[in-house]
Amino acid sequence: MLLLMAVVLAASAPPYNPAVLRDAEGVLYDGETFSAIPSGLDELFGFAPTEPSAAGTGTWTGSGPWGGNVRAIAALPGSSSVLVAGCGYSMAPDAGGVWRSTDGGQTWQETDLQAIQVNSVCNGGSAQPNTFFASTRTGLYRSDDQGQTWGVVSGGMSSSYVLLTGVHWTDPDILVAGLSSGQGIRRSTDGGATWASVGLDTGFLKGYGFCTSHPDTMFIAMSGLSNSVYRSYDAGATWAAVGPSGSGWGILTSPGGSEGSVIVTNDGGFYLSTNYGGSWTQVVPGTSYAPAVWSSGTLYAPVISQGVYESTNGGSTWTLNPAGITASYWQAACAGSQGYLAGHNGGVYRRLSSGSYTVSQQGMTNGFIHAVAFLQGEGVLLAGGEAHGLWRSGDGGATWELASEGLGNWTVYDIWPESHDQYTGSTIYAATASGVFRSDDLGDSWASAGLTGQQVTAVAFDPSDADRAWAGLASGGVRYTTDGGGTWLTSSGLPGALYPSIELGEAPGGGLRVFASFQQLGTAVYYSDDGGASFTAGSGLSGSYMPCISYCWDGTAVYCGTDLGVFRSLDAGATWSQCPGSTGTTWSVLGSRNANVLAGTNTAGVKWSPDGGDSWQALDDGIEGRCVWDIAYGGSDTQLFAGLRGFGVKELSSDALGIEGGVTQQGMLSVVASPSPSAGAVSFVVAGLDGAAVLSVFDGAGRLMYTSTTGPGAAASWEPGTDTPSGVYLAMVRSGDSSASARFVILR
Repeated sequence: MLLLMAVVLAASAPPYNPAVLRDAEGVLYDGETFSAIPSGLDELFGFAPTEPSAAGTGTWTGSGPWGGNVRAIAALPGSSSVLVAGCGYSMAPDAGGVWRSTDGGQTWQETDLQAIQVNSVCNGGSAQPNTFFASTRTGLYRSDDQGQTWGVVSGGMSSSYVLLTGVHWTDPDILVAGLSSGQGIRRSTDGGATWASVGLDTGFLKGYGFCTSHPDTMFIAMSGLSNSVYRSYDAGATWAAVGPSGSGWGILTSPGGSEGSVIVTNDGGFYLSTNYGGSWTQVVPGTSYAPAVWSSGTLYAPVISQGVYESTNGGSTWTLNPAGITASYWQAACAGSQGYLAGHNGGVYRRLSSGSYTVSQQGMTNGFIHAVAFLQGEGVLLAGGEAHGLWRSGDGGATWELASEGLGNWTVYDIWPESHDQYTGSTIYAATASGVFRSDDLGDSWASAGLTGQQVTAVAFDPSDADRAWAGLASGGVRYTTDGGGTWLTSSGLPGALYPSIELGEAPGGGLRVFASFQQLGTAVYYSDDGGASFTAGSGLSGSYMPCISYCWDGTAVYCGTDLGVFRSLDAGATWSQCPGSTGTTWSVLGSRNANVLAGTNTAGVKWSPDGGDSWQALDDGIEGRCVWDIAYGGSDTQLFAGLRGFGVKELSSDALGIEGGVTQQGMLSVVASPSPSAGAVSFVVAGLDGAAVLSVFDGAGRLMYTSTTGPGAAASWEPGTDTPSGVYLAMVRSGDSSASARFVILR
């Protein structure tokens, strides 16, 4: 029960969700949807207010790994092989959508309703079984082709923040919908064209059900009110509270055809009524935000941090089944043709009539990816994120497998190493929401490396001794170990700041230097030359957020991403200055090789500097407007992988990335571009040719702008169109195995 409700401001809550609600037990709720916020996600590592996004260039593609913040699942009546799942999280309104399965929930495909926060999905009832509805933050959507294509329902809910919708089982004109911000419910009698109040104008609609033999008898689960269940005998025209007390989160009616039976998910657990809500009995204690489900003679009731309780006798007795379950923040549930489906904030579990639970979210590309790593020697791509474990790909992200055996927590904030620039062995460390984990076989198996129960946002280990490691606690500073995690010691010289980031580099006098910065409340990048025992603050940094660091292994340059853009140090972290032209919140920075520096932004994809941070341009075609939480090099300097908030992992390959500033050549070829800068035509002089060659011009994102064939003594020129923007361009000439390139600048 909610005994006391107060409004508190989350430090990083964005402007579209200015407040969260906290109950007497300390549980946080979204102020608009009254959805409970998982522990730590009120100020999640990697969330910030939005910022203006810029038009961009480049091409990022790819999908996976599989997972997402699953809010609801609904089945097609009479053919439960077809299901739809709604995903979304209120702190990231640009991420989410509807996914569809045709094999009972084993695999999923995108529908055309994407990049939108979906709060719930439901079927249209026996009168329109091929219809589904999706309740979103920007309106009510409808599909009439079994969830494949979607369009907004015109009328009073076409642009409203809709929490949940219920449809009369036999009369498709009657709908009930819940509104955001505690505005209660509205009812439509014309299929959603118009809506009217029914006297329940407060609270948050969280569940809907009806009696199958007389569907005018409806039940709804409500949150934020004194009672969790309300009942209507007149198809939703009037409602009366029937208890139990507290907030309701989901509802199941007439399980297995048992008329009068209702199970509500409540603050205290699952409550059963066998007399249409006249009286209630708690049958399963605990916390959950998902409805109970009846499937093939079994009742299922998922409980957060425990597993799923199961009953085969109508709810009289229950048995806990945790087999196969690691992530368990339950928000959704449904019965499919291939068994019971349980949705949580990282994906979907599925269970047949017996046995353990298996991950069943292949093809669901709503993953919130905190960390990406690519180990070049093995060709192994790793990605970890929010509550869906650590995934591995051996083919550059084309296919993925879950590599989380023994990983006791499936929220992965950091992976080390992120490339073979840092380490070339088979050991990997992962920082999770509950401690540090270690694998010595490239992710085949994992074991705890200490700090169990602690939210760890960063980790790194000594390349010459994997037992010597460093970890950043979300609110406890930096720890270090010399025995592989058996004992962790506290570093000194650091502030009481939040969400550390850790990077390793080389100290000016030789030896290993450890860098640490903080997403919130830190004022500097700190460095340690004594193995992490004590840290010294660098100087010159500005900003409120400093969530990422990258060390250039070709020299002493270090880069730090802040909420004011990218800063750099040319003296191994002692002093810092802002990179010219770099602005806005930067969640990830990559400057470990050559002159290229990449910055993952909050709402503008990736920005790229080809000259060590002196100038910046967009590199975001395919991820325009997206939040990029991490960037890693792929198999070469010309391949990148980016982990996105709510859109999985994307890959970009571009020849332009492999060319450092100035003129480069392989063989006897050379090319000179002039004038530079130029406001018009650019001429190219190619030397060293003894045959035909291909001359190509690329823009700053690696996109081909011009190509021609040239030969010994021939001249070539390019006349940029009037719409060609200012920026750095690359001229590349190839002849057989020889190549040469030169950068030049267009100024408009």
